Amino acid sequence: MNIKTTLKASVAAAALIAVAAPVVSSSAQAGPIAAGGDNNSVVISGQLVRSMLYMDNGQTTEYQGIDGGNDANSRLRILVSGQLTESIDVGGVWEANLPNSNNGGTASVGLNSETSGDSAFGFRKTDITFNHASLGKLYIGQAETSSDNKPSLDSTGNNNAGMTYGGAIQLSNSTTKANAGTAGDAFASYFGGRNDRVRYDTPDIVGFKLSGSLIEGDNWDVGLTYGATYGDFQVAAAAQYQSINSTSVSAQYGAGLAVKHSSGVSAGVHAGREIENTERAATLANVQGKSWGAEVGYTTSAMSNLGSTSASLVYVNSKDANQNGMHATLWGFHVKQALPAGVDVFGAYEVSSFDLNGSTISDVSTALVGTQISF
Repeated sequence: MNIKTTLKASVAAAALIAVAAPVVSSSAQAGPIAAGGDNNSVVISGQLVRSMLYMDNGQTTEYQGIDGGNDANSRLRILVSGQLTESIDVGGVWEANLPNSNNGGTASVGLNSETSGDSAFGFRKTDITFNHASLGKLYIGQAETSSDNKPSLDSTGNNNAGMTYGGAIQLSNSTTKANAGTAGDAFASYFGGRNDRVRYDTPDIVGFKLSGSLIEGDNWDVGLTYGATYGDFQVAAAAQYQSINSTSVSAQYGAGLAVKHSSGVSAGVHAGREIENTERAATLANVQGKSWGAEVGYTTSAMSNLGSTSASLVYVNSKDANQNGMHATLWGFHVKQALPAGVDVFGAYEVSSFDLNGSTISDVSTALVGTQISF
C-alpha cells in the first residue's frame, strides 16, 4: 500500500472510531445513533467478509484468503436522513470498502506465480439526496449512475455479467504458454456503475421509473426501469443508454428482464454492447464488445429453520470485450445460506473458457467458500 492510501485509511478509521465510540449494540442489524444538532437520524451499518479462494489458470494453481468477490468486500457505511420540508426528505450516504486484504477482483494467478493487488481502502459512495414524493429524487455525489440498472431477482449475490471471483487471473495460450491478458477483462456487461454524477429519478408511474445522469468527464446516461407483481410473479425489467466521451467508444447500451415466482424459482436474462467511435484515430483497435447472459435460481426456507437457502446457475457469453477476436464464456454455480445474527455462509464454483482469434486459451476455474456478517 502506498503512503497516500495509508494516510487516507488512517484518517478515515480515526474519524469512524470517533463517531462510533458512543454506540453500544448487541444486535447484528444496523441501528440508529444519537441525532445531530439538526435532528437528523444517523445509522451506521456495514459488513465483514472473509473467504478462501482457489484459482487455476491451466498453468498453476493458488489458494488465497480474500474478503469477498468483486462487489462483496468488507465495508462500512454511514446513512443520514432528515426532513427538509413537509414534502422533501433529505438523505446522505458515505460508504467505503475496508478489506484487510486484496478482494476477489484483484486476487490473481500469474503464469508462474501468485500476484496480489492491494485494495485495502476505497470509497464506494459519497452521496446526498433530495426526495419529493410527487416530483422525484435528486442525487448529488458519487454512487450508481442511471445506467447501473441491470435487473436480477436472484438471492445468491452472483455477478451475472462475468467472473464473480478472481478476475485478475492471467490467461495463457494453451500451446505457446504466452500471456493473453486477464480473465476478468474478457467479460463486460455494458451497464453503468458508480461514478461522480448529478442524477434525477422520476417518481414511480405505474411501475415505471425514468432516470438521467450527468457524469464527470463529459459523459451522460439514461435508464428506464420497471417493477411490478402479477399474482405469484414478481417482475423487474430495465433498459439503459450511456454516452461515453472516449476516443475508441462513443456509447454503450443494454437491457434485461428478471422474473421470480412465489415458490422461490427465479430467472433472468440481459444483453448489452458498445458502439465504436467512428471519429477515433485510425491507429486504435476496432473493438465493439457485446455480451449476453442468463441465470436461474431458487430460494427456499424449507431446508433449514435457521434461514433461507439460495442457489443459482449462471451462463455468460462475451465477445470482443477488451480485444478483437476474444470470445469468452462462463458457467457458474452459487449457493448461500442465511443464518441468524446477520450471518451468511456461501460458496461458488465458476469455470471460464476463452478463444482468441482461433488460438485456444487455457480454461480458468475458481472455487470459493466464505462467510459474511452484516451489522
